[in-house]
Amino acid sequence: MNARADILLSTPPAAAPREAEVLVEFQQLSRQFQAGGRSVQALQEVEFGIQRGEIFGIIGRSGAGKSTLLRIINRLEQPSSGRVLVGGRDLSGLNEAQLAQARRGIGMIFQHFNLLSSRTVAQNIGLPLKIAGVAAVEIEQRVDELLRLVGLEGKRDVYPARLSGGQKQRVGIARALAHRPDILLCDEATSALDPETTQSILALLRDINRQLNVTVVLITHEMAVIREICDRVAVLEAGRVVELGPVWQVFGAPQAEATRALLASLVHELPPDVQGRIASEPATAQSELLLDVRLDGVSGQDPALGPLVAALGPATRLLHGGVERIQGRAQGRLVLACAPQSRNRLGDLARQLAVPVGNIRILGYLDHA
Repeated sequence: MNARADILLSTPPAAAPREAEVLVEFQQLSRQFQAGGRSVQALQEVEFGIQRGEIFGIIGRSGAGKSTLLRIINRLEQPSSGRVLVGGRDLSGLNEAQLAQARRGIGMIFQHFNLLSSRTVAQNIGLPLKIAGVAAVEIEQRVDELLRLVGLEGKRDVYPARLSGGQKQRVGIARALAHRPDILLCDEATSALDPETTQSILALLRDINRQLNVTVVLITHEMAVIREICDRVAVLEAGRVVELGPVWQVFGAPQAEATRALLASLVHELPPDVQGRIASEPATAQSELLLDVRLDGVSGQDPALGPLVAALGPATRLLHGGVERIQGRAQGRLVLACAPQSRNRLGDLARQLAVPVGNIRILGYLDHA
């Protein structure tokens, strides 16, 4: 037996995967402040953890407490009670110098970029390093690295006024990465951008996460952004976490009313021409039963058309809806038109699609008269 074979045979079995490290942990966190002579509860008993290396989304409607929660991570805001640990360390007990040092491990990018108009792209990126007293030659080297990372090599000496919105945000991302942080906080980082530019910025954040193992925490009011990039998501409503979990799970089977309201913009609603023809009872012999099927992705299976037709009959039509993949799981909505007697085979349909019977709703009857 050759030496290589000996090595292969003697290699010990792979170790069991380690439990994910919690990098940011909120412990019974609350935040109150005074506004207009009254007390406002911005956050209420928030408690969850963000794992190292993940892209974590925080979503909620305006005033839900998203920005407050994000700003507490780097101590731009102070909690009224409870605490937040970053890398197992409570930043609340640090003095000013210690806090400044800790913040270098937490980069932040903003909705409106916050670039200095009187400084070039290179000067904006290098500013945090200059403030920290880093040598000029090291700043130049790091700026060059970051310009390559964000795809702005040719914009080094350009001023912000000559940049597009997407380019400005790339400068903001580069600046936030200047100190090689462990965490990147994104405060509505794509809200001021058009859809195409949003996609490019999200792709950049995903690449940074994967290449540098930077933990990304982003807040947004756009569920499409969460769907596109995040691993897990927390839904805030009136300062409380009302839903928390993997993105596919939260999108596929939302439990909280706030989550369902936020997802409404992504739902394929029935077009008016179909809605106007739905009746509670069949009007003619040609009327079809209309079924609304929700695919939640829990089974991990893709919906197969053959078994669907076998359950409902060969005259079954796909009238409306769509299926997409979120974290490798098929989710969506199918609106099916089928023979009226198919209402007795909903259990068969649920089994064929591997969804609960409760995910299948009878909308009524489609009138062809």
